Amino acid sequence: MCLPFRCSLGSIIFFLILCLSCQSFSQCFPEKGPPLSNSEFTTGGDIAGGPDRSWKIALDSINGPYVPATLMYPLPLIYHNNNHWISFSGTGEHASNRYFFFKKEFDLPCYNLCGKSYNDDDAFCLNLDIYEDNSIYEIYVNGVPQSANLGNIFPLPNPFNPPGHTQSDGTSVSLCKNWKAGKNTIIIVIASSATVVGMMIEVPVNPPPPPDADSIKATICAGEHFHFGSLDLTESGKYFQSFPRPGGCDSNVVLMLNVGPKSSTVIDQTICEGDNFAGYTASGTYVDTYLAANGCDSVRTLNLTVQGNPKPELGTKAAICDGDSFTIAPGLFTTYLWQDGSANDHYTVKSPGLYVVTVTNPCGAARGEIIVKDGICNIFFPNAFTPNHDGKNDFFKILTDYRLQEYHLAVYNRWGQIVYEASNQSKGWDGNWSGKEQQSGIYIWNCVFKRAGITSNMKGTVTLIR
Repeated sequence: MCLPFRCSLGSIIFFLILCLSCQSFSQCFPEKGPPLSNSEFTTGGDIAGGPDRSWKIALDSINGPYVPATLMYPLPLIYHNNNHWISFSGTGEHASNRYFFFKKEFDLPCYNLCGKSYNDDDAFCLNLDIYEDNSIYEIYVNGVPQSANLGNIFPLPNPFNPPGHTQSDGTSVSLCKNWKAGKNTIIIVIASSATVVGMMIEVPVNPPPPPDADSIKATICAGEHFHFGSLDLTESGKYFQSFPRPGGCDSNVVLMLNVGPKSSTVIDQTICEGDNFAGYTASGTYVDTYLAANGCDSVRTLNLTVQGNPKPELGTKAAICDGDSFTIAPGLFTTYLWQDGSANDHYTVKSPGLYVVTVTNPCGAARGEIIVKDGICNIFFPNAFTPNHDGKNDFFKILTDYRLQEYHLAVYNRWGQIVYEASNQSKGWDGNWSGKEQQSGIYIWNCVFKRAGITSNMKGTVTLIR
């Protein structure tokens, strides 16, 4: 504190210096502390229709006179947060194009909690969402216009009639320059056409990070999570967090997060028997995971088909009777060439002889053959059989090489029960019934068949020998 005194010239000079020094310290108080909260700048904190004493307003001149702003009431619902608007009167009504100056004064300490002077840019950032009717013409921080610092988003060419304006439009600003330790003044100039002027301020939900924030980068893969302060992140973007540190000097960090995609590839591949693809030699679906260039997994699904080398199957032997015919087919291949030059996928045999086919598929070519002999051209049944699995006379069935058009064989036990039935002449009875071996003994059989359009019936007995 500087006090009046009487003393010599030297004492006067000494105390003059002391007074100048204490005067400079008295410009800011306290010496070190946090800035004013951004929420202190919100409007509408008082009674509807009464003054908002945290803001003052002047008409037509930045120099005033200034009077306490008035909380507007009532307002149309189209106004955003319509019970927090302020103006020079409760209605804000006026008759012509005019400029209105909204002013707030506040103090900052000498230094922030990190020891940085509030005289320096970026030591304090004021983040506001401003809603106005009609337009912001300029914002002054301690008499310095801020339009250039904010990217010249104002003034508009015709601020009294801004294009596309609605009464709920807002402007977000981050004011980080021209503040000072001690007393500060912010003035927001609104250009308004008739009939209403008003302004409402609130703190942004997602304020921008301060300019002096540290920047970091991180990459995760799709489906992963990145924990950043209180945030659990899964999408690419720019994120900001303030991490409290001892002593109140917060660490502000901006994160640039990149979420790399996981690539997925499906391959349908056919190879030949004996070859391999990616180390696989058998048909099937194989899923492999690799590390891609972006550091994320690359998943490959391989649908592999192994195609066999061509192996025509014509059988080992066959017999035929005069007037009969039958079809031989080697299987499914790409091309066929028979001994007589025909190229069908089957061949009709009508006489004894050697039959040869050459087949191809994408894996190569192969040859198959069968010898057809003169057949047993009688029809008879054995009178006994021995189902002991020695490969000789193990089945009871018709013995003939005739190709029958219709066929039905039934075998009965001594109680008249059917123990075996067949409609395929190549099949025979193995001596079992309902999964159980039947006793040795005599069984009765009956067979109805058709050949060359003539239906015949044969019957007899057969002895099962074990």
